[in-house]
Amino acid sequence: MTDQQSFDAAWQRPRVAVTGAHAGEVDADVLAAPVAAGGQPDPALSALGETVAGFVASGEHRGRLHQVMLLPAPAGMAAGRVLLYGLGAAADLDGQRLRFAHQQMVESARRFGHRRIAVLRAGPLLDEDAGAVIEGCVAGGWDRRRRSTGDHPAPLEELTLAGFGAATDEAAELAALLGGATVRSREWQNAPANEIGPQGLADLAAEMADRLGLELEVLGPVELAAGGYRLLLGVGAGSAREPRLIRLLHRGGRPGGDCLALVGKGITFDSGGLSLKSADAMTRMRADMGGAAAVLAAIEVVAARRLPLDVMAVVPAADNIPGPDAQRPGDVWTSASGKTVEVLNTDAEGRLVLADAVTFAIRAGATHVVDLATLTSSARMAVGHAASPAISNDDRFWSLVAAAAETAGDRVWRLPIYPEFHSLLRSGSADLRNSYYGEAGVITGGMFIGEFVEGRPWVHVDIAGSHWNWNASQHEIPQGPQGSGARLCYRVAEGLACR
Repeated sequence: MTDQQSFDAAWQRPRVAVTGAHAGEVDADVLAAPVAAGGQPDPALSALGETVAGFVASGEHRGRLHQVMLLPAPAGMAAGRVLLYGLGAAADLDGQRLRFAHQQMVESARRFGHRRIAVLRAGPLLDEDAGAVIEGCVAGGWDRRRRSTGDHPAPLEELTLAGFGAATDEAAELAALLGGATVRSREWQNAPANEIGPQGLADLAAEMADRLGLELEVLGPVELAAGGYRLLLGVGAGSAREPRLIRLLHRGGRPGGDCLALVGKGITFDSGGLSLKSADAMTRMRADMGGAAAVLAAIEVVAARRLPLDVMAVVPAADNIPGPDAQRPGDVWTSASGKTVEVLNTDAEGRLVLADAVTFAIRAGATHVVDLATLTSSARMAVGHAASPAISNDDRFWSLVAAAAETAGDRVWRLPIYPEFHSLLRSGSADLRNSYYGEAGVITGGMFIGEFVEGRPWVHVDIAGSHWNWNASQHEIPQGPQGSGARLCYRVAEGLACR
């Protein structure tokens, strides 16, 4: 059994329920009660007894984001403990912060040994926040250090929402699936490169195809050469682990209807190739397949929900490392689309593999394309770990993606494509160059991919900053892998299916 198989066998999505029972009647190990910073005392907290309400009224719990305080439950309560947890200022509480707050609340509760957690609707929480609460809580059930020996936090086995009167069982089930997608995406991002290589991603896709009834196509080196996918072959040429081009297809739409391609960068380890990264930068490169993790996790939910839309997840998978056959700076390759590309920097490999993957998706019938990639350091310079910059060639499709991001609690920020930027992509010896544009790096890196979409509505999302938080000073965002993009991709598919 591989380590990924052991994770799949061990991790179970918690049972999720929504109850109209009084808070004191909810059977759980702990009742979690939210507190907003600077808000008025909430009657729901007063109903938990003078002791609980007193800690808030006295200022001993100020409602700061991620602040937790565990208290004995009042006599007569079914839950054994009350956990006060902070949401920060209500004015700052967007969908992303709401999910992060509940993720970290559950992580704290698990460290206290609690397996059955109930969440009380109080403070700024509204009925319509139930889905976000569930998604965040389920994500909080993941154990990043599961490979370590010794004690581990208690697993999250049961989650109950109390007081969310308008929440339906169907909405709760979808939220649990999306929370699970975040967990799986985070787990795949966190997996070391010795566990998941290009064939490992293909194996994950094959397991999903068998389990969910998806169509699967995997191209190896022979098929890639026959199809002209030389950009992907060039990136993977230095590694003994051969590249793969993977396509999972959910058939749910009518013949001749829309087909959404979710294209995720799947570089399973990125040393930079001959344009070698620093040793410190390489320590984070197992997560360079964060885009692949997101689209694979998303199509699981698409299939489980049987969306009435054709949706494909496309993953170009390769290792980018030096080797006897590795591509060199200055090499020129002809892409699958026929455009020629001068490779000036082998560490700008993501746009190369995505270019061929987009061509592959269009050949397979894609009418709309969203690509996700840990593409540029410029993304982190632009918005840090708090959001994902994006570009698009189509205002209508962008509006759908922006609405999906709002629903998903996955921030995206659109940057402009000015006509002056196109000249930055041009090469002196080929159609395009893959690097050294001199300015607007996050935009021009994405625009390179846009050269291959053949006029299809397209959005590029750069998750290089948002996929993983390694900045200890940025404590309001959970440390480690985020699973960013998984919920967003599902909500894009949902929105296109309903259009």
